[in-house]
Amino acid sequence: MDTARLLDWIVTRFETHVLSAAGVHNVLLPLTVLALTFCLEVASRRNWRVRYGSHNFRVDVLYYIFYYGGIYHLLFYAWIYSALTRLFTEYAPWLQLHVVDGLPRSLQVVALIFAFDFFHYWNHRLRHASPLLWAFHSIHHSQTTLTMMTTFRLHIVDETVFRILMFVPFYVLGFSPLLAVWLWVDLIIVWITGVQHSEWNWSYGPVGRFFISPRFHRMHHSTDEKMQNRNFGGVFSFWDDLFGTAERKAPPPTEHGLSGNPIPETLAGQFVYPFVKLGRALRRPARPVDATDVRT
Repeated sequence: MDTARLLDWIVTRFETHVLSAAGVHNVLLPLTVLALTFCLEVASRRNWRVRYGSHNFRVDVLYYIFYYGGIYHLLFYAWIYSALTRLFTEYAPWLQLHVVDGLPRSLQVVALIFAFDFFHYWNHRLRHASPLLWAFHSIHHSQTTLTMMTTFRLHIVDETVFRILMFVPFYVLGFSPLLAVWLWVDLIIVWITGVQHSEWNWSYGPVGRFFISPRFHRMHHSTDEKMQNRNFGGVFSFWDDLFGTAERKAPPPTEHGLSGNPIPETLAGQFVYPFVKLGRALRRPARPVDATDVRT
């Protein structure tokens, strides 16, 4: 690809992911939720100056800019999505079953939300269960001061693996990547997924049995490793009830993050840390087998 074609491609992608109506919509919605939560924290006289003036918060903002400013799409995911689409179209077209194509738009929206969160739940559990994937996902759990912006603290490998794993079921079901989601539905989802990373103690009352509340998700960000393996859902809390991972009775954690957190609080340091951790694990010699370990 010559320089002129490369520049044309970059401009086209930038217009698609940032300057288009969808791009502006995706950028403004999280900012709207951030503004609402910020105003609520100021009104309630919480320690908002410390929380929003911290270095931790600024690192999370950098993640937001990276993912929502078009950088990630331009440099990584646009290529990956195109490659996956070509690969499946050429070698496995029979996998696209078009299950939802005949449904009315409103039912497609409902099916999209439920399908996304079901696969998100199992995707999330996998990233906790696999030591390899946890090395990257632990970056998300390194934040000790939760705000709405913590939603975007995701290592690039963690985010990319998530998107690749989510591509397959959505390809099979036949959801269109251009499916328009109603503004209010989208706003509600962004509110739920964003505010759940705040330190609010809202439980949403009876509605919290259906939607994930900040109180429910805060337990997942506890420094207690047992709590970190609870409450995996993204939008709906009933997945955790259904599959036995819900924790509703424990008191909200007093501390968030990782116990003895070794992860540096810089964007570059967090990008490098998982690779260093995995490299050290590979170089570590295997423990000799003790005679008492052998079962007779």
